[in-house]
Amino acid sequence: MIYRTTICSFVFLSVCAALNAASIRGRVIEVLPEARSLKLEVKEGAPEGIELGATVEFRAGPGDIEIGYLGREIRAEAEYYNKNWHLEQVFPVDGLGSKAATDLNARLHDATASMSRRKFLRVGDYIPNFAMIDQRGEFVQMNQLKGKPFVLNFIFTRCTVPTMCPASTNRMASLQDIASNEMALENLQFVTITFDPEFDSPGVLREYAKGYGIASDNFYLMTSTQEVVDDLLRQFGILTMEEDGTINHTMATFLIDANGRVSFRKEGASWTTNEFMEAAREL
Repeated sequence: MIYRTTICSFVFLSVCAALNAASIRGRVIEVLPEARSLKLEVKEGAPEGIELGATVEFRAGPGDIEIGYLGREIRAEAEYYNKNWHLEQVFPVDGLGSKAATDLNARLHDATASMSRRKFLRVGDYIPNFAMIDQRGEFVQMNQLKGKPFVLNFIFTRCTVPTMCPASTNRMASLQDIASNEMALENLQFVTITFDPEFDSPGVLREYAKGYGIASDNFYLMTSTQEVVDDLLRQFGILTMEEDGTINHTMATFLIDANGRVSFRKEGASWTTNEFMEAAREL
Protein backbone atom coordinates (compact mmCIF):
# COMPACT_ATOMS: atom_id res chain seq x y z
CA MET A 1 0.00 0.00 0.00
CA ILE A 2 2.80 2.43 0.86
CA TYR A 3 4.53 1.54 -2.41
CA ARG A 4 1.35 2.20 -4.43
CA THR A 5 0.76 5.47 -2.60
CA THR A 6 4.28 6.61 -3.43
CA ILE A 7 3.80 5.80 -7.11
CA CYS A 8 0.45 7.57 -7.19
CA SER A 9 1.94 10.64 -5.53
CA PHE A 10 4.78 10.70 -8.05
CA VAL A 11 2.39 10.38 -10.99
CA PHE A 12 0.15 13.11 -9.56
CA LEU A 13 3.07 15.50 -9.15
CA SER A 14 4.33 14.69 -12.64
CA VAL A 15 0.88 15.39 -14.13
CA CYS A 16 0.63 18.65 -12.18
CA ALA A 17 4.06 19.72 -13.41
CA ALA A 18 3.05 18.97 -17.00
CA LEU A 19 -0.18 20.94 -16.64
CA ASN A 20 1.75 23.90 -15.22
CA ALA A 21 4.37 24.04 -17.97
CA ALA A 22 4.26 25.28 -21.55
CA SER A 23 6.44 26.48 -24.40
CA ILE A 24 5.39 30.07 -24.94
CA ARG A 25 6.14 33.16 -26.98
CA GLY A 26 5.45 36.71 -26.02
CA ARG A 27 6.64 40.31 -26.06
CA VAL A 28 8.45 41.78 -23.07
CA ILE A 29 6.63 44.97 -22.10
CA GLU A 30 8.36 45.67 -18.79
CA VAL A 31 11.50 44.59 -16.93
CA LEU A 32 11.22 44.51 -13.13
CA PRO A 33 14.75 44.01 -11.71
CA GLU A 34 13.75 44.33 -8.05
CA ALA A 35 11.07 41.67 -8.47
CA ARG A 36 13.41 39.60 -10.69
CA SER A 37 10.57 39.46 -13.19
CA LEU A 38 9.62 40.16 -16.79
CA LYS A 39 6.14 41.30 -17.78
CA LEU A 40 5.14 39.45 -20.88
CA GLU A 41 2.29 39.86 -23.35
CA VAL A 42 1.63 36.21 -24.16
CA LYS A 43 1.24 35.60 -27.90
CA GLU A 44 1.56 31.83 -28.36
CA GLY A 45 1.38 28.69 -26.25
CA ALA A 46 -0.52 30.14 -23.29
CA PRO A 47 -0.57 27.57 -20.46
CA GLU A 48 -3.78 26.61 -18.68
CA GLY A 49 -5.17 29.58 -16.77
CA ILE A 50 -3.54 32.24 -18.99
CA GLU A 51 -5.34 33.73 -21.98
CA LEU A 52 -3.61 34.67 -25.22
CA GLY A 53 -2.92 38.39 -25.21
CA ALA A 54 -2.85 38.56 -21.41
CA THR A 55 -0.04 40.41 -19.67
CA VAL A 56 1.60 38.17 -17.07
CA GLU A 57 4.51 38.69 -14.71
CA PHE A 58 7.08 35.87 -14.85
CA ARG A 59 10.06 35.33 -12.61
CA ALA A 60 13.28 34.96 -14.60
CA GLY A 61 16.96 34.23 -14.05
CA PRO A 62 19.44 37.01 -13.27
CA GLY A 63 21.04 36.79 -16.71
CA ASP A 64 17.66 37.16 -18.44
CA ILE A 65 16.78 40.14 -16.24
CA GLU A 66 20.07 41.85 -17.09
CA ILE A 67 19.53 41.34 -20.81
CA GLY A 68 15.93 42.49 -20.35
CA TYR A 69 14.68 42.01 -23.93
CA LEU A 70 12.44 45.06 -23.47
CA GLY A 71 10.12 45.43 -26.46
CA ARG A 72 11.37 42.22 -28.02
CA GLU A 73 9.62 38.92 -28.64
CA ILE A 74 11.01 35.92 -26.79
CA ARG A 75 10.39 32.19 -26.61
CA ALA A 76 10.75 30.31 -23.34
CA GLU A 77 9.60 27.43 -21.20
CA ALA A 78 7.01 28.65 -18.67
CA GLU A 79 6.57 26.72 -15.43
CA TYR A 80 4.44 27.36 -12.37
CA TYR A 81 5.98 26.59 -8.98
CA ASN A 82 6.40 28.26 -5.58
CA LYS A 83 3.20 30.23 -6.29
CA ASN A 84 4.77 32.06 -9.26
CA TRP A 85 5.16 31.65 -12.99
CA HIS A 86 8.80 31.28 -14.06
CA LEU A 87 10.58 31.49 -17.41
CA GLU A 88 13.38 29.09 -18.28
CA GLN A 89 15.45 28.77 -21.48
CA VAL A 90 14.66 32.31 -22.63
CA PHE A 91 15.68 33.10 -26.23
CA PRO A 92 15.01 36.20 -28.36
CA VAL A 93 12.93 35.69 -31.47
CA ASP A 94 13.28 39.11 -33.06
CA GLY A 95 15.81 41.90 -32.95
CA LEU A 96 18.48 43.43 -35.18
CA GLY A 97 19.87 40.75 -37.46
CA SER A 98 17.33 38.02 -36.64
CA LYS A 99 16.01 37.58 -40.20
CA ALA A 100 19.51 37.66 -41.69
CA ALA A 101 20.58 35.04 -39.13
CA THR A 102 17.80 32.68 -40.22
CA ASP A 103 18.68 33.04 -43.90
CA LEU A 104 22.41 32.69 -43.28
CA ASN A 105 22.05 29.56 -41.17
CA ALA A 106 19.78 27.97 -43.78
CA ARG A 107 22.65 28.33 -46.26
CA LEU A 108 25.05 26.89 -43.67
CA HIS A 109 22.77 23.88 -43.25
CA ASP A 110 22.60 23.25 -47.00
CA ALA A 111 26.39 23.53 -47.32
CA THR A 112 26.95 21.21 -44.35
CA ALA A 113 24.52 18.60 -45.67
CA SER A 114 26.53 18.36 -48.90
CA MET A 115 29.88 17.88 -47.12
CA SER A 116 31.79 14.63 -47.28
CA ARG A 117 31.86 12.75 -43.98
CA ARG A 118 35.65 13.00 -43.96
CA LYS A 119 35.75 16.73 -44.58
CA PHE A 120 36.08 19.27 -41.76
CA LEU A 121 37.88 22.56 -41.22
CA ARG A 122 41.66 22.27 -41.14
CA VAL A 123 44.51 24.76 -40.90
CA GLY A 124 44.36 27.01 -43.95
CA ASP A 125 40.60 26.64 -44.51
CA TYR A 126 38.22 29.59 -44.32
CA ILE A 127 35.40 29.17 -41.81
CA PRO A 128 31.84 29.61 -43.13
CA ASN A 129 29.83 32.63 -42.12
CA PHE A 130 27.13 31.78 -39.59
CA ALA A 131 25.00 33.59 -37.02
CA MET A 132 24.24 32.90 -33.37
CA ILE A 133 22.96 34.72 -30.28
CA ASP A 134 25.49 35.94 -27.73
CA GLN A 135 25.32 36.51 -23.96
CA ARG A 136 23.97 40.02 -24.57
CA GLY A 137 20.94 38.61 -26.39
CA GLU A 138 22.21 39.98 -29.71
CA PHE A 139 22.34 38.24 -33.09
CA VAL A 140 25.97 38.08 -34.22
CA GLN A 141 27.42 36.99 -37.56
CA MET A 142 30.98 35.71 -37.74
CA ASN A 143 31.66 38.11 -40.60
CA GLN A 144 31.25 40.92 -38.06
CA LEU A 145 34.58 39.78 -36.58
CA LYS A 146 36.43 40.00 -39.89
CA GLY A 147 39.47 42.17 -39.54
CA LYS A 148 40.17 40.81 -36.06
CA PRO A 149 41.65 37.42 -35.14
CA PHE A 150 39.83 35.30 -32.59
CA VAL A 151 40.17 32.13 -30.55
CA LEU A 152 37.19 29.76 -30.83
CA ASN A 153 36.21 26.79 -28.68
CA PHE A 154 33.18 24.64 -27.75
CA ILE A 155 31.83 23.94 -24.24
CA PHE A 156 28.58 23.42 -22.37
CA THR A 157 27.83 25.06 -19.03
CA ARG A 158 26.59 21.90 -17.29
CA CYS A 159 29.86 20.05 -17.96
CA THR A 160 31.23 18.78 -14.64
CA VAL A 161 34.49 17.16 -15.79
CA PRO A 162 37.20 19.49 -14.40
CA THR A 163 39.70 18.74 -17.17
CA MET A 164 37.23 19.42 -20.00
CA CYS A 165 34.91 22.44 -20.36
CA PRO A 166 35.76 24.13 -17.02
CA ALA A 167 39.50 23.91 -17.75
CA SER A 168 38.98 25.15 -21.30
CA THR A 169 36.93 28.13 -20.12
CA ASN A 170 39.55 28.97 -17.48
CA ARG A 171 42.22 29.05 -20.18
CA MET A 172 40.05 31.20 -22.46
CA ALA A 173 39.59 33.66 -19.58
CA SER A 174 43.36 33.65 -18.99
CA LEU A 175 43.98 34.31 -22.68
CA GLN A 176 41.66 37.29 -22.49
CA ASP A 177 43.56 38.66 -19.49
CA ILE A 178 46.96 38.19 -21.17
CA ALA A 179 45.82 39.75 -24.45
CA SER A 180 44.37 42.78 -22.67
CA ASN A 181 47.82 43.62 -21.33
CA GLU A 182 49.71 43.20 -24.60
CA MET A 183 49.33 45.94 -27.20
CA ALA A 184 50.12 43.64 -30.12
CA LEU A 185 47.12 41.47 -29.18
CA GLU A 186 44.60 44.17 -28.30
CA ASN A 187 42.39 43.19 -31.25
CA LEU A 188 42.25 39.51 -30.32
CA GLN A 189 38.65 38.34 -29.79
CA PHE A 190 37.18 35.22 -28.19
CA VAL A 191 34.26 33.01 -29.23
CA THR A 192 32.79 30.15 -27.23
CA ILE A 193 29.99 28.03 -28.74
CA THR A 194 27.79 25.78 -26.60
CA PHE A 195 27.24 22.09 -27.27
CA ASP A 196 23.94 22.35 -25.35
CA PRO A 197 21.78 25.11 -26.86
CA GLU A 198 18.51 23.86 -25.40
CA PHE A 199 19.79 24.65 -21.89
CA ASP A 200 22.47 27.28 -22.55
CA SER A 201 20.33 30.32 -23.27
CA PRO A 202 21.89 33.80 -23.56
CA GLY A 203 21.00 34.45 -19.91
CA VAL A 204 22.64 31.22 -18.75
CA LEU A 205 25.77 32.02 -20.78
CA ARG A 206 25.84 35.53 -19.30
CA GLU A 207 25.91 34.12 -15.77
CA TYR A 208 28.48 31.51 -16.80
CA ALA A 209 30.80 34.24 -18.09
CA LYS A 210 30.50 36.13 -14.82
CA GLY A 211 31.43 33.01 -12.89
CA TYR A 212 34.73 32.85 -14.75
CA GLY A 213 35.46 36.58 -14.56
CA ILE A 214 35.10 36.98 -18.33
CA ALA A 215 34.76 40.55 -19.60
CA SER A 216 32.15 40.92 -22.33
CA ASP A 217 33.74 43.60 -24.50
CA ASN A 218 35.64 41.14 -26.75
CA PHE A 219 34.22 37.77 -25.70
CA TYR A 220 31.19 36.17 -27.39
CA LEU A 221 29.47 33.20 -25.75
CA MET A 222 27.18 31.86 -28.42
CA THR A 223 24.02 29.77 -28.63
CA SER A 224 21.38 29.02 -31.25
CA THR A 225 19.15 26.13 -32.27
CA GLN A 226 20.29 22.51 -32.07
CA GLU A 227 20.38 22.34 -35.87
CA VAL A 228 22.83 25.23 -36.16
CA VAL A 229 25.06 23.79 -33.42
CA ASP A 230 25.03 20.36 -35.08
CA ASP A 231 26.04 21.94 -38.40
CA LEU A 232 28.94 23.76 -36.71
CA LEU A 233 30.13 20.63 -34.94
CA ARG A 234 30.22 18.89 -38.30
CA GLN A 235 32.04 21.82 -39.93
CA PHE A 236 34.66 22.04 -37.19
CA GLY A 237 35.08 18.28 -36.82
CA ILE A 238 33.80 17.91 -33.25
CA LEU A 239 32.06 14.68 -32.20
CA THR A 240 29.37 14.51 -29.50
CA MET A 241 27.20 11.82 -27.97
CA GLU A 242 24.53 12.14 -25.29
CA GLU A 243 24.99 9.48 -22.65
CA ASP A 244 23.82 9.07 -19.04
CA GLY A 245 22.31 12.56 -18.93
CA THR A 246 25.40 14.38 -20.12
CA ILE A 247 27.23 15.19 -23.37
CA ASN A 248 30.39 13.26 -24.17
CA HIS A 249 32.48 15.06 -26.75
CA THR A 250 35.83 15.52 -28.40
CA MET A 251 37.51 18.90 -28.16
CA ALA A 252 39.39 21.22 -30.50
CA THR A 253 40.35 24.87 -30.09
CA PHE A 254 40.99 27.18 -33.02
CA LEU A 255 42.80 30.41 -33.81
CA ILE A 256 41.07 32.20 -36.69
CA ASP A 257 43.01 34.96 -38.43
CA ALA A 258 41.66 38.38 -39.39
CA ASN A 259 40.57 37.06 -42.81
CA GLY A 260 38.49 34.25 -41.33
CA ARG A 261 40.97 31.45 -41.99
CA VAL A 262 41.97 28.71 -39.55
CA SER A 263 45.52 29.63 -38.55
CA PHE A 264 46.03 27.15 -35.73
CA ARG A 265 44.06 24.12 -34.56
CA LYS A 266 44.75 22.23 -31.34
CA GLU A 267 43.06 18.91 -30.69
CA GLY A 268 42.08 17.75 -27.21
CA ALA A 269 41.59 19.40 -23.86
CA SER A 270 45.23 19.93 -22.90
CA TRP A 271 46.14 23.03 -24.89
CA THR A 272 48.06 25.83 -23.20
CA THR A 273 47.70 29.60 -23.23
CA ASN A 274 51.36 29.94 -24.31
CA GLU A 275 50.92 28.06 -27.58
CA PHE A 276 47.90 30.16 -28.55
CA MET A 277 49.64 33.40 -27.57
CA GLU A 278 52.65 32.46 -29.68
CA ALA A 279 50.41 31.59 -32.63
CA ALA A 280 48.47 34.86 -32.26
CA ARG A 281 51.66 36.94 -32.15
CA GLU A 282 52.71 35.45 -35.48
CA LEU A 283 49.57 36.61 -37.29
